[in-house]
Amino acid sequence: MVDERIDKAVSLMRTVKKFMTFSVLIAMYIVVGISIFELAIALYADIFDSASGAMHIEIDKLLKIFGFFFIILIGFELIETIEMYFKENVIHAEIILLVAVIAVSRKVILLDLEKYEPLSIVGLGLIIFALGGCYALIKVSYRGKNV
Repeated sequence: MVDERIDKAVSLMRTVKKFMTFSVLIAMYIVVGISIFELAIALYADIFDSASGAMHIEIDKLLKIFGFFFIILIGFELIETIEMYFKENVIHAEIILLVAVIAVSRKVILLDLEKYEPLSIVGLGLIIFALGGCYALIKVSYRGKNV
């Protein structure tokens, strides 16, 4: 009798968890879709600048656009992570590390070296090194399991 109630409670919690995961997935699709629309507007506005009458992009605007692309890539990876969790009920560390690598790469590309102290830049380098090492270790461990 008690086991039956516990089983029903666990089943209800799994159902609620699936619903919440699906809600987050839908929200991510909406956010990424809006981001792609915003990127298209930003590209159009920056490429066809009516003030100069020419098709050219200044470097600061180009960096902003690249940052936008990276944000959308991070969104795609997060969607993939949520989909994998929804399907398999497992979070894949490899995908999470890939999202982190993309986010740090975005930061490095957009980094203004004059705004940061040297120690902060060294710290960012250590983060990059640690993420790369973790990613390599996970790839090696997956390769070992597939053999």
